[in-house]
Amino acid sequence: MRRLAGLIGAALFSALSLIFVFDRLGRSWEARVAVRGHSMEPTLVAGDWLLVDPDAYRGRAPRVGELVVARDPRDGQRILVKRLIAVRPGGRLNVAGDHPAHADEGASIGEVEQTAILGRPWFRYWPPDRFGRI
Repeated sequence: MRRLAGLIGAALFSALSLIFVFDRLGRSWEARVAVRGHSMEPTLVAGDWLLVDPDAYRGRAPRVGELVVARDPRDGQRILVKRLIAVRPGGRLNVAGDHPAHADEGASIGEVEQTAILGRPWFRYWPPDRFGRI
């Protein structure tokens, strides 16, 4: 029972904190993604829920090393959260996962057009024990 009360308290604190954060930053719940799979471990893990800033790259291009949310070039209906590993001639972007077992993933994903970038993940709001900025 004590554990349940603690979880409920953490969830309420998280919700109130998010309301404060959104109020301050003017961001909305519209732009969010859920992490599936293990390719971004240890940075992101399956079950993480992230808020995405869709305006992060409107004034500038993403930089190598930054996280991006993009449409998968292999399946435009699928959304990826990856790290930018290289910028190719013509502004095409190579992205890959952080997990060492997925080191060759960038080649399998292929190059991503800058127009496929949907934003930058900036805040993890679930699960409560991983709550905070990314």
